[in-house]
Amino acid sequence: MTRDDNSKTQPSLKGAVHVWDFPTRTFHWLLVALIAFEWASVHLGGRFMTYHMWGGDAVLTLLVFRLAWGFVGSRTARFSHFVRSPRQTLAYIRSWRNRATFDGYGHNPVGGWAVGAFLVSLSIQVGTGLFATDDILTEGPLNPLIRNKTADFLTHIHKLNFDFLLALMATHIIAVVLHKLVGGHDLVRPMITGRAPRERFPEHTHVRFAHPWIGVLTLGVAVATTWLIVHL
Repeated sequence: MTRDDNSKTQPSLKGAVHVWDFPTRTFHWLLVALIAFEWASVHLGGRFMTYHMWGGDAVLTLLVFRLAWGFVGSRTARFSHFVRSPRQTLAYIRSWRNRATFDGYGHNPVGGWAVGAFLVSLSIQVGTGLFATDDILTEGPLNPLIRNKTADFLTHIHKLNFDFLLALMATHIIAVVLHKLVGGHDLVRPMITGRAPRERFPEHTHVRFAHPWIGVLTLGVAVATTWLIVHL
């Protein structure tokens, strides 16, 4: 159910390697837009809280998709590819003193752990949002299932975790800028085009991509899962 994209596309890439698939890139940028929208809708309040809840449903769908894609998706999207052991990660951090570069493709060890932290924080945010309430007009779809004190506690966590989520995003942006200024690596363009310069990767790099229909089916499962949770 996978294909070797490198051999078919290399002649037209002019020295670039296809690293990131379309689903992973779409997830990334849609999530950026949705988090910005969720932040704005909360501060606008009023009728925008209804849109905030709709946005939360969309984030839940993206989250379910990405978690599933981490197991069935393309090689660079799979957790097995970029989640490294603490020992490997520490070794990579120590290599910075020698200004060593990451000898691989996709997320480096630190980036892999950052993705994991972001997905955990996002899961907490979405999970608590399902039960949260503003004690006025807006409450999560699963709020009626719990007691008021529990709802208040989860609402508090929902607010605190969003600040932590924003801190993770800020750290990510700083890391991207440093990669550009210090290491000379542009991480933004590859996440837009899916392609990165060949000289950054080991010779004979082969990135295997999941069949498009796997992405379609995974998205369908994510949409169905969100619908079932919201209408529980």
